[in-house]
Amino acid sequence: FLWGAAGAPTLAVLTLTGLERLDLAAALPGLLSTAVAGPLIEELCKGMGVVLVVLLARSLDNPTDGLVYGTAAGLGFAVTENALYGMGAGAGGEATVGGLLLLTMGRTLFSAGVHAVSSATFGGLLGHAVMARRLWIRASWSFLGLLGATAMHGAWNGALVLAGAFTADGTLRAWLVIVPGVYVAFLVVFALFLRSEHSILKRQLAQEVDLGLAPPWVVDIMPYYRRRVRGDWWPVRRERAIIARLLTRVAFRKHALRHLSASEAAIASLEV
Repeated sequence: FLWGAAGAPTLAVLTLTGLERLDLAAALPGLLSTAVAGPLIEELCKGMGVVLVVLLARSLDNPTDGLVYGTAAGLGFAVTENALYGMGAGAGGEATVGGLLLLTMGRTLFSAGVHAVSSATFGGLLGHAVMARRLWIRASWSFLGLLGATAMHGAWNGALVLAGAFTADGTLRAWLVIVPGVYVAFLVVFALFLRSEHSILKRQLAQEVDLGLAPPWVVDIMPYYRRRVRGDWWPVRRERAIIARLLTRVAFRKHALRHLSASEAAIASLEV
C-alpha cells in the first residue's frame, strides 16, 4: 500500500516527465496516450511493488497472495491520486466543499476501484508465475498480468474520454454500471482463488500426514484461515506463525512440481 501511495506515483511522474522531455508523449494522439501509454506506465510502476515482494520477501507464493498485494498497491496509488485531484480542484478557488466531497466520493467509488482491480489482475497472474518452474511460463503469466491490468485501466480511461461520466444535465451515465459489475467479478475471482488455495493445502498436506511427516490435525487446521489464526492449536504465537508459513510453503512447492518432468521434479523436490 505504501509503495502504491508513494513509490509508484513518484516513479510514474518521473517517467512521464522524462517522456515529455524526449517529446515521446507528444508524438502520441491524445486518446492513445490516455488509454495506452498512461495506464501502461502506471501499471508498471504499481506492479513493481508486487515484484519487489516476490524478489525480496518470498511471502508471495500463490495467486491469492498476489491478488491481495496487487489490490493494496492499487488502493495506495488511488489515495495519492485522489488527494492530488482534490488539491488541484481546490487550488482554483472555485470548487465548493460539496463539490470537493462529490469529486472525492466519485473517484473513490470508481477510479480507486479500477486501480485496485487492475493491479490485482497483475498480482494474481504474477502469483501464477511464481508457482511455475519454467522461465518461459513465468514470463508468460507476468506478461499476461501486465497486459490485462493495462487493458482494464486503459478501457476505463478511454471510456471516460469518449463518453464521459456525466450527461449534459449532470446525471451519471448508464455505462458506469459496468464498474460495479467488475467489482463483483473481482470478488468472485478472489473467492475462487481462495477455494483453489484451500484445495491445494488440503490435498498436499494430506499426503504429508499419510507419509507420517505431519500430525493429523494439520489437515484440519492449515487449509482454513479462521482455524489457522486461532490460538488453540499451538500455545506459542510466534511458533504458530512459523509452522503455518512452513506448512503452507511446503504445500505450494509440492503443487508446483506437477508441471515438471520427472528429472526436473527430482531436483526441485529437494527443497520440499
